Formats: sequence, C-alpha cells, structure tokens
Amino acid sequence: MPEPYLDSQTALNAVVQWASPGSLTREGIAPRVREAADAFRVLVIDRDSMSSDLLASALGRQKLFEVAAVQASDLMRILAASEVDLVVIGSDLKSACGDGFDLAQSALRTRPEVSIVLLLRDSSHEMVVNAFRSGARGVFSRQQSIEEFLDCVAHVAKGFIWAGRSETTSLLQAIRNIPSVAFSPAGNTAALTSRELEVVQHAAKGMTNKAIAGSLCLSEHTVKNYLFRAFEKLGVSSRIELLFYLTIRGQMAEIKMPLGIED
Repeated sequence: MPEPYLDSQTALNAVVQWASPGSLTREGIAPRVREAADAFRVLVIDRDSMSSDLLASALGRQKLFEVAAVQASDLMRILAASEVDLVVIGSDLKSACGDGFDLAQSALRTRPEVSIVLLLRDSSHEMVVNAFRSGARGVFSRQQSIEEFLDCVAHVAKGFIWAGRSETTSLLQAIRNIPSVAFSPAGNTAALTSRELEVVQHAAKGMTNKAIAGSLCLSEHTVKNYLFRAFEKLGVSSRIELLFYLTIRGQMAEIKMPLGIED
C-alpha cells in the first residue's frame, strides 16, 4: 500500500533536510527520502496528490533516487533551499505559475542545471513540441507503462534526452519543418580545438553540462566556457542550432543517438 501523501510543509522540510535523510517523521511515518549518498534527488509534482504520491513511490523503490512528492506552490522555495537534480512535472497541473509547461520554465529560470521530465496527457504534436520548448529533457506520455516511466527518468538522470517512439516522431517532424538556420559563414568545426570538439559532441548527444563534466573529468564551469567559445566559432547560439549545424555538415556521423531516443 502506498505511503500517505506528505503535506506541503512536511514535504518541504523533508527535501530541505536531504543532507540528513530520515531525520523527520510525521506520526511515525518517515518521509519519502532514501538514504543513499550518491542518490539522484528527484521532486514529483503531478496534477493531484494521489498521482504525485504513486509516481514518487515507484521512483523511490529504485536505489538510484531520493524522491519527494511536493506541491507546485513549494517548488521554487525548495529549488532555492536545497540540491535538486531532476523534477517530474505533470503538464496538465494547475498552479499559480500556470500549467506544467509554465512551471517547468519557471523552474529552469531558477535552477537552469536541473533536468525536467514532463508528463503529457497525450502525444499530440503540439504537446510534444511545447514540452521540449519548455526545456524538458524527458517527455513521457501517460499512455505508456510505469516501467517506461522509470526508464525515462533513469536516462534523463544520466544526462540523456528521452522520448518514446511517437514523441520522437513529433520532434523530428518539428525539426524538419524549421527553416534552415543562418549559420555564420565562418562557422567551421575545424576551427575548434580537440577539447572543444569533445565537449561539443557530448552536448550534441543531449548531455547536460554536469554530465559532460563528469564524463570528461572537467568542472562544469570549464565545460560552460568550452561551449561558449565553440558557439562563437561555429556561429550558433543554442544547443538546438548546434545539433542542426553538426547534422547539416555531416558531423553527427560518429555521434550515436542518445539512449532512450527511439527512431
């Protein structure tokens, strides 16, 4: 039987106390925080308390995660007060910030390094495109299984972008319909240093700065600087333009598609 849903303040306190998990209880019930030094810290904010609690329970059974189901109204305070790695948000929730897409954008403005997984009520083209435009790194349809949901979160936690078959089809269609990007004539991957090219190739796989730093044994600040210089040299201004640039120029041949992206 799922544990009772923690009220807003209790959940907030539990998340803030992640540094010493398990120290807070309510009527003998331990908060949904796992004792694991290297666990990935996840918040779940779905359209209602029951859905949030069920998803948090499913994730909490995985050793990889420390999980708390919280209210949308508490998200910004939690992000400001504690370390959070990933936030799962239901797109159809209603909050003071708007719907789930609006909440995702607000979360990323507060903590740009946090990964977002958006839960969609359907896999329509508009919903999928809006999810990625809102900054989601994982897009999951409610029609999919709980096992696929766990797979989605696990892949995003590792620094990849995740989408199911129908969601990927919508994304690829959106990319095909975007007019060609006007790249700088001076843009040339040959102008990149070997290290810049390494960082660029990792970024093109959909990896976060944190994941790239871990993979290449660099600091996140160094990765950010490499990307900034590479963007200037290539004449692009975002990772999406970077992906277009490498694809158009055949530079993606040696880059494998991220795990979790189905063609």
